Amino acid sequence: MPSSDFRPTSRAFLLPLALLIAAAVFRWAKLKGYVTFELLENFGPWMALAFTGTLVFSKRVSFLLIPLLLVAVDAAATGLHSVLHWEALAVYPCFAIAAWLASRRRGQMSLLGGLVGVVACSLVFYLITNTVAWISNPVSAYTKDFAGWVQALTTGEPGHLPSWFFLRNSLVSDLGFSLLLLAAYNTEAAFRQQQRIPLRRPLAA
Repeated sequence: MPSSDFRPTSRAFLLPLALLIAAAVFRWAKLKGYVTFELLENFGPWMALAFTGTLVFSKRVSFLLIPLLLVAVDAAATGLHSVLHWEALAVYPCFAIAAWLASRRRGQMSLLGGLVGVVACSLVFYLITNTVAWISNPVSAYTKDFAGWVQALTTGEPGHLPSWFFLRNSLVSDLGFSLLLLAAYNTEAAFRQQQRIPLRRPLAA
């Protein structure tokens, strides 16, 4: 018999876990150069995994699991030096904070709330990472003033794809993979006759 409320201790995790493994393999393949489609630049589900993935996993699973898996995949594909670079050290905490925020809302967030949350995290991540790029790149790439910062957030470096292109890909991948994760969770929950995550608002815990 289904339980009367949605709790993050559900056993409906096998399909989301399969998606997590697939995402890890895909990122490793991209970093190794096996996937080189230009249209897939910045197309990655890791913010969705950090936020939405943490929402659907049990409370027994630490919120650090997915951020640490991301670090491990990057280190395995490109070497330990790549994850210890100061720019990388400014990026990984963003995923950890997103996962921590999601862990605080386990069992209290609807499907729509989860999607809004991952979009907010994706936008903040974009703002932070492009600000770091603006600070770290030489003056020849960006002037160190407000105009240069706006350039870093919009058109990007001359001769390269514009920054908004990467934002678009990030939002598409984060939203798309969040939908997959939530659909996978609810599909498995229905199969197991457990309470699914509601569309608009969670049921009372």
